[in-house]
Amino acid sequence: MKEIVRVDFVAVPQRDLVLPPLTSKVVKELVLSGKLLPSLSGLIKSRDKDKPVFVSNLGLNGRRLYSSGRVISVRAGDRLHFFVSFPHYDDFLSELWSGTFTTSYGEFYVDVAEVKVVDLDELSKVDLNGKTFLVEFVTPTLFSSKVLLPPRLKEKYKGVKPGYSLIPSVGLILAYAYKAYSSLLGKGAREEVTYRLGVLGNALSRVISYDLRPVTVVIGRDGRGNFREARGFVGWLEFDIADVNLKRRAAKYLLVSSFLGLGKSRGIGLGEVKVELK
Repeated sequence: MKEIVRVDFVAVPQRDLVLPPLTSKVVKELVLSGKLLPSLSGLIKSRDKDKPVFVSNLGLNGRRLYSSGRVISVRAGDRLHFFVSFPHYDDFLSELWSGTFTTSYGEFYVDVAEVKVVDLDELSKVDLNGKTFLVEFVTPTLFSSKVLLPPRLKEKYKGVKPGYSLIPSVGLILAYAYKAYSSLLGKGAREEVTYRLGVLGNALSRVISYDLRPVTVVIGRDGRGNFREARGFVGWLEFDIADVNLKRRAAKYLLVSSFLGLGKSRGIGLGEVKVELK
């Protein structure tokens, strides 16, 4: 039995603060400094491309806080929220502490808001009859269309950098959802399966409606102190899949992605998604 955990927290700044462009850095520091879920430190530090962990950005009034170039500031007493998702491990509940913690970005009172544990087997039993998929892209999502290359062509086009797609196809969504699911199982995604899911997802689906927009997000600084930026998209996409077996697999992968995110840079809070079966 494999289980995935999502822990939601509330964080209250103790004074007015200026936050980093990616506010997930505050959350990562809380973990890496041993103040919250210290057993996840090794996983977060890992340089693996597809890690089964998601650290969200801070949120305020229902919106995630990340910068497109402007300074992010919060006031003392604001109720910020964030979550961390990861594979279940024994005694994780004993690593959920409440209290006032000091970080390099300021002092926060942190408390646990909700703990959710989901058995992956249960995700295979959801009712899909007459349902469509509604995927909301909460934070900028980075999709590279190179995941749809046939495995035999990967090496040939290894040096080509097409950038990130600002219009997600169903195939791209399924390919990245499969990669997130595979990371949770502790094994890398098979390139042939990723490719086939991308092709079948595009061929056997229909987009019903969408509302998407491109967003530039600051992800750090280069060696000269200049902002490093990435351009992704936010919004939502509703779609259906005609093939019953593919639809069942898609549901399982996407529901895991609602915990672990989609696309590149999930480890810094990009690609946060909400998935609804309508």
